[in-house]
Amino acid sequence: MGRRKKVRLEQIAEAVGASIVTVSNALNDRKGVSEELRSRIKEKAIEMGYEASETPVQVKKKSYTIGVIVAERYVKEFPSFYMDIYKYVAQEATKRGNVTILEVADKTKEELAQEFNTFRDIDIAGIIIIGEMNRAYVNEVKKFHDIPIVCVDFYDTLEDIDYIVTDNFGGMEQMTEVLLKTGHEELAFVGTPQATGSIMDRYLGFTKAMTKWGKTVDAANVIPDRDENRYSYKIDVKLPERLPDGFVCNCDKAAKTLLDKLMERGVSIPEEVSIVSFDHYYSQAQNGIELTTYENDEKVIANISVNTLIKRIEGGKHPKGIRIVEGRMIQGNTVKERKI
Repeated sequence: MGRRKKVRLEQIAEAVGASIVTVSNALNDRKGVSEELRSRIKEKAIEMGYEASETPVQVKKKSYTIGVIVAERYVKEFPSFYMDIYKYVAQEATKRGNVTILEVADKTKEELAQEFNTFRDIDIAGIIIIGEMNRAYVNEVKKFHDIPIVCVDFYDTLEDIDYIVTDNFGGMEQMTEVLLKTGHEELAFVGTPQATGSIMDRYLGFTKAMTKWGKTVDAANVIPDRDENRYSYKIDVKLPERLPDGFVCNCDKAAKTLLDKLMERGVSIPEEVSIVSFDHYYSQAQNGIELTTYENDEKVIANISVNTLIKRIEGGKHPKGIRIVEGRMIQGNTVKERKI
């Protein structure tokens, strides 16, 4: 009678349509596997004649190559928020034994004005896209590679993609109320809502807070900080002749530009005008001024993004759509209470 051939984990995984890691976790009663799937794996293992060793099976974690894409316009000026996100993504991937390859897509690539070649000859297991990009380009990436994709700091309605975003709406609503609760009557939003989805969501958060407090929002309440063209990256602010008593800036870069313009005019901050912002990107005080702003936790965003992508690569659950990562308010010295 011939010796029975040993059944391998790979064979069980293929039979049940799960990853090797999932099979190992199920057979060794580890967490992370549903009871229904655990039962199915064990039944299939018995059916195939699998014999467990006396010591738990140790499955060597597979190393993946992860492609990361960021639009050139987001990294033309330094410091760059999205390059910081990439730095943390690369660190998180390395901790798990993976490697990342960065693709900086210029306008020509993003508009698909040339033959698509992003990661064409590279064996990548998944892709992380940082920052809002042309939808046609994202579609092309999805169609060409047919691998898991995670988008960071923007969202869309495309299926089979995970979106990890900051709390743009809620965070900006909170920052706007900081001014309203301290007695500010006239507020202006600094930003161009049509430029990106993130700025639009922040503008809507501003609008919600103003509406709740019985304030009217119209064109006079909005001060553009950039061109509506999505490929524009230069930030500039034109001050109105008559200043409001509070500014709500869509990002710290816009706030810094605004501060420079106000100081040139001789306006005292926060004695004459208060400012709140978003991102907590300029964390150190400049000229004694430290922004009251909303901090996004870049490390948490990167951790969730990498972890989500690897789960998809290893055959985990289907994409869950949009996941919002909450931040927190950082108290600076750019807000002064007005008489209520």
